[in-house]
Amino acid sequence: MQGQNGKINAVGTADLNGPLDIHLSANNLDLAMFAKAAGLDAEGVGTVNIEAEIDGVKDNPSARVEMSATGGIKGATFDLIHGSFDLKDYVVNVQDFVAQRTIGEKLYQLSAKGLVPFISLTADNSMQLKNDEMINLDISLDNADLSLLPVISDYVAWAKGEMQGKLKVTGTAAHPYVNGSISVADGTTKIKKMKSLIEHQQMMIAFKGDYAEVETFTGQIGSGTYNLTGGIGFDGITPADYNFELVADKLGIKSDFFNGPISMQFTLNEDEMFNRKLPKVAGHIDFDNCLISIPTIPESEGELPTIMLDIAVNLGDKVHFYSPYLYDMYLTGSAQFHGTTTRPHPGGIIRVKKGGTLNYLKTVFNIREGEAQFNQDESFFPTITFHADTRLTKTRISLDINGSLQGINRDQSIRLTSSPEMSQTEIIQLLTLRDAYQKGGDSEIEAGDILAIGLQMSFLSEIESAVRKTFGFDQFAVSRGSGSAFDNKTELRDRSEEEYNVQMGKYITDNIMLKYTRGIGGDNINRYGFQYDFNENMSSTVEREGHDFILGFEARWKF
Repeated sequence: MQGQNGKINAVGTADLNGPLDIHLSANNLDLAMFAKAAGLDAEGVGTVNIEAEIDGVKDNPSARVEMSATGGIKGATFDLIHGSFDLKDYVVNVQDFVAQRTIGEKLYQLSAKGLVPFISLTADNSMQLKNDEMINLDISLDNADLSLLPVISDYVAWAKGEMQGKLKVTGTAAHPYVNGSISVADGTTKIKKMKSLIEHQQMMIAFKGDYAEVETFTGQIGSGTYNLTGGIGFDGITPADYNFELVADKLGIKSDFFNGPISMQFTLNEDEMFNRKLPKVAGHIDFDNCLISIPTIPESEGELPTIMLDIAVNLGDKVHFYSPYLYDMYLTGSAQFHGTTTRPHPGGIIRVKKGGTLNYLKTVFNIREGEAQFNQDESFFPTITFHADTRLTKTRISLDINGSLQGINRDQSIRLTSSPEMSQTEIIQLLTLRDAYQKGGDSEIEAGDILAIGLQMSFLSEIESAVRKTFGFDQFAVSRGSGSAFDNKTELRDRSEEEYNVQMGKYITDNIMLKYTRGIGGDNINRYGFQYDFNENMSSTVEREGHDFILGFEARWKF
């Protein structure tokens, strides 16, 4: 028995010094067992039935095998997989192998026929084989389908699209030769964790012995397009000569951590460094008018392959970095990476435009200066410098962050100061408890304070993110405090009085933002107006709160 329904039966005789006469029958075996046996890190689904007649002698067995299955690898399943194989004189005769799948009313099929001698699977490059000792296999992709892609790549959720082509495989497993071509007229692929689809895929790859040439490889993501050209040669199964170029224009990427167009141009070829041939990636990637929320960078479980680099990353207009828990800023600048993936040599500076904010302990700090310098040799991580401040009642609090991005929160890179001067502990209590904090007095944290802190740092942040995405606000934040521009109240507040404020802003042109602040609880503050940006360094604001007007002007220069 195998699992709950699988059965394996064998009957017959096996003379270890004479003939074999065995009949093997297997029914409803789990395909996942075969996927694991083949070393595939994928989930097999479906069942397989096998009928085999084994005869001949121990030193030269013969067999006739019939197999049929339904299923496959999760994400690339078939309605029917059928194969007929003969083994004689250590040569497998693939009489018939077919994989079929019906999509709608269309039947897609992949098939193979030919001979596979055992010696061709074990021979190395130094062995000289006769023609009848080499692989001679015909593979037909006529009416095949792109649904096999999830088997090839873990990044693919699903794919569809009719494939055409015929391939002739000869040689050995160590040094195969492939002739023929494969093509896709109109394919669609879904990448995991990406909401937008790769559509209208067109592909034509010509195989010429030990060389494969990309004649056509185009597609569309959103309203943007890409085009890949080039080819690759092989010395056995090792890439020996390759030269590719990828050009992409405003690919419309949508995912949980990126939304917007990406343009790029890259080449991949072979170059030499220190008398060693290595792959080299060169080109640039351009970001413009996009929203980026950098996900948590996982700890690497292994070293990157050694690849030479000559890459530039350029940030254009309205590159918006946003995380409801951490930051809300627009960036500009560029970074360059040379050297190799294992020993990079970076350069360049990325700066925060005027008006950015940092969220620390659920307090919004206005960024006065912020930049990331890519000046750490043999590291992709920049050194960051941020100076930001905020005002709570009569206290101005400054937040300074200095150090490697990789080391933030692992060293003393975050520093809080205040005017009037307070200790780090007092500042943190003021930021977290707000009106509940009593300077110099009893500042014990009560259960209600802990609940409020947790509410701000989790639930309210999720609401902020959802509202921003739904209504397209450029600014949206929920904070404790009245939100008034005229806070005449003392620091000692009634602990029973809880006040929040909602701040929102939306650019109606490239330079004009409408702003609105609404207090909740307390005095129910209403403030509205607009902000005009002269350039990246200067802006002015006009707002009204009650019967009063607030005129503001902000300018920033670095020297």
